[in-house]
Amino acid sequence: MDHLAVSNWMFQCVNAAEDGDQPDPPKPVPRPVVKDEDEETEGQDEQPPEAETPEISPERLARFFG
Repeated sequence: MDHLAVSNWMFQCVNAAEDGDQPDPPKPVPRPVVKDEDEETEGQDEQPPEAETPEISPERLARFFG
């Protein structure tokens, strides 16, 4: 999904007028259990990625994919 969005964005940028505004780059599709880069993690101890990844239930996964 992300690659398709970037591809469409690049197509729009290349085919837009030189004087016109360029479209904003697309934001990645949110993934389950992945924290946003904007979230602050101050005051938390660094843990290996294995410790941050909780178990994902089949119901939660089905909800994500709709």
